[in-house]
Amino acid sequence: MTQLYEIGQGPEALGPQKPLFGDDRTLMRAGLIIGAVIFAWKLYIAMTANVIWEEGHFAVSGLYPELGYPDIPAGFPLLSRLVTLVFGMEVLPLRVLSLLIATAIPFAIWFMAKPVVPARQAIWAAILSLLIPPLSMSGTIFYPEGLLQLLLALMLGCLIRAFKTDEWKWWLLTGLCGALGLFVHFRFLFPGAGIVLFALLTPAGRQLWTRPKFWTTGGVAALGLLPSLLYNAFNDWPAIAFHVTNRPVWRPELKLMTAFLNQQIGLVSPVFFVGLIFAAKTLCWDKRRTPLALLGIVGAFIFGFYFIQSPANAQIMPHWPFLAYVPLVVGLPAVLIRFVDGAKTMGARRLRQGVLALGPVLALGVGIGITVYEYAWAHTEKLPWQWKQINFMRNENWTVLHPTLIEAEALARQQFGPEVAVAVSGHVPAVRLEFPNRPTRTFYTLGEPYDRFSRFGTARQTWGLGLSDLIKTQAGKGVVLVLPDPSYLYHQPEELSFRRDLCQRFDDLMLYKRVELPPGRNVVAFYTGRLRKDAVKSPPAPCALLPELYIAQPPRGQFLEATAQTNYFGIAADAQGVTRVDILIDGKPVTQAHYGLDPEGFKTPDALRYDPNWPKLQFDFKLDKAGLTPGPHTLSLRATRTDGTTVEGAEKTLYIKK
Repeated sequence: MTQLYEIGQGPEALGPQKPLFGDDRTLMRAGLIIGAVIFAWKLYIAMTANVIWEEGHFAVSGLYPELGYPDIPAGFPLLSRLVTLVFGMEVLPLRVLSLLIATAIPFAIWFMAKPVVPARQAIWAAILSLLIPPLSMSGTIFYPEGLLQLLLALMLGCLIRAFKTDEWKWWLLTGLCGALGLFVHFRFLFPGAGIVLFALLTPAGRQLWTRPKFWTTGGVAALGLLPSLLYNAFNDWPAIAFHVTNRPVWRPELKLMTAFLNQQIGLVSPVFFVGLIFAAKTLCWDKRRTPLALLGIVGAFIFGFYFIQSPANAQIMPHWPFLAYVPLVVGLPAVLIRFVDGAKTMGARRLRQGVLALGPVLALGVGIGITVYEYAWAHTEKLPWQWKQINFMRNENWTVLHPTLIEAEALARQQFGPEVAVAVSGHVPAVRLEFPNRPTRTFYTLGEPYDRFSRFGTARQTWGLGLSDLIKTQAGKGVVLVLPDPSYLYHQPEELSFRRDLCQRFDDLMLYKRVELPPGRNVVAFYTGRLRKDAVKSPPAPCALLPELYIAQPPRGQFLEATAQTNYFGIAADAQGVTRVDILIDGKPVTQAHYGLDPEGFKTPDALRYDPNWPKLQFDFKLDKAGLTPGPHTLSLRATRTDGTTVEGAEKTLYIKK
């Protein structure tokens, strides 16, 4: 029978139907099962994933307790110290702690939501936090993001209760959570700014200015920032230099805004991202006269800050906006429920339910992608070469370098005597060697350009592990130098200057070995040498730290199209002079380079002036890749000197695609 409606009318929405998962107890049981599965999944990743340099940074920094560090407050390094005191310099105990912290996030979100939404929606908010990757992926590595999310949910939950009850315990707990957040990371300033914005923009929020307890809470929270302020004040403000002056790349491009949005939509999943947008609108506007507006404004402010600056800052990291989703997820269940209940027929309802079901499915895809990526990194050597292209981050396993380091130390003792030190180019490669399983030897750093950029050199000097400390303790003695090979050494003036300075500092420098870390984008070189008591005025020429045969393009580990006709280039130098440069693939000559160039776009560095042909030391070449089989190959150079002898340069791995 056809239903008749008057003109202008249509079918009404079906409204609420039988709830998914039955009663609240059954829903909670379902959430616990989902949480247990995700816990086991993340534990597997934690047990297999390669160590990232930040984990080493936190663990090593924790060995030297400070009020703060150049890039981060003291909270996370000191937390790592509590673990390493018991379990030693091992990665798994740290990751298990991080996983336990992340496991508490859904419970904290339920705590935050419970006073302001119906009980069932609070449970759903906790479950959704398990299904949205930015809120569920924490805990696989030892990183502050999970703890920041936990503290934010607890802080807002306490503040909502303080707002409602005006009890001292909730005000003070709010301040305590804020203090701990600021003691963990500077990014916790943004939730604080969101709370201030709520207190300025909403009628309910403006009442807070007249409450002394609100001011007391702010004072307690500010105590968490005090240690960092003191550390920075006495160390020439390294955090300001790093995060504000040096790190941002101010390059206005509207496409960066699109890239930022695409990245966040992909990580959250389109279904949940759209839902969170509507949740932000509901919380900020529809509920503006209620405490729910606090959650909306804090979340919207955090996300909006990064979104607005994205066109001018090419260095925004994917995880920085993740804190925004913590308060906004509280409003997500109501949005999704309204969307389904707004259907006017059962067919439309099932269609809408199917759309929402895509959210968990797509989130599952993100989780699988992360798992595959981590597995690929941990098993790079065993993977088919085609898979190695997904290893786009430099997250190699540096523990494979330890045997080479031991060999280089033994050689240095034969050359220079029993007292041999190890000096690494900078802090980041140093912590990669120091953690996990930190050896008993001391690692000094040499002050590479990135240490000046990041101000990590400030910390190493305070710890007695900088270049000046190496000179005091090791002058006249042997040193093993560990230097990652930069891909564009002669095209990076600061890196070139750094290596020239080292050449002035050391005698008898000799390359021991270069070790290529799979999949071939990173090479670490080991040198032996004697540290001079005083630097010479001009470095010896040639110097072992400055390669004479240098290929700038193609870079290491590059995947090249077989049909691409690209122009590649490099430099060849020798004290006798070079007459010819041949390009070798897998050790066999394939083409002769066009040698003797000095283009206007890049002038040959003065460091190679010892070559009689200077400045015409550059070359370019094209590579006929059509005859190469798909897969990995080695690329190298052979230079012919004026006396007819030849010398070959270091190999680099590249991949030919089908």
